[in-house]
Amino acid sequence: MDGRSVRVAVTVCAMTFVTVRDLATGECSSRPRETLTVDVPVDFPRAGGVFVVEDGFRASYTAVERNQVIHNVRPRPLSWRAEGERCLVARSGGTARRLRHYRLCCVERPPDAQALPDDLMRPA
Repeated sequence: MDGRSVRVAVTVCAMTFVTVRDLATGECSSRPRETLTVDVPVDFPRAGGVFVVEDGFRASYTAVERNQVIHNVRPRPLSWRAEGERCLVARSGGTARRLRHYRLCCVERPPDAQALPDDLMRPA
């Protein structure tokens, strides 16, 4: 396998996006695979909930019972999520942000989903 084939395959994979549907607005968007996500807490309100992560791990939100909840989370990349899974997805913005807002979303199949061509994945 020459170095060129490897670079092409990696570049194509790096450009892959994941489609998510915002459950509050119903809008679909394509997000980079490395976009941060968090599991949805059981007591997180399904409508109008605001979920904030500070310093990359300290989450806070108002639970269904209207009490403020603070706990540690472990954000994972969007590429780790399965189609149809509901999760909290970080809003767009710089990666160096200290405070991130998350939206309740569902991972969707893109309307024009296509697999990578076989010849890109074969050694040259």
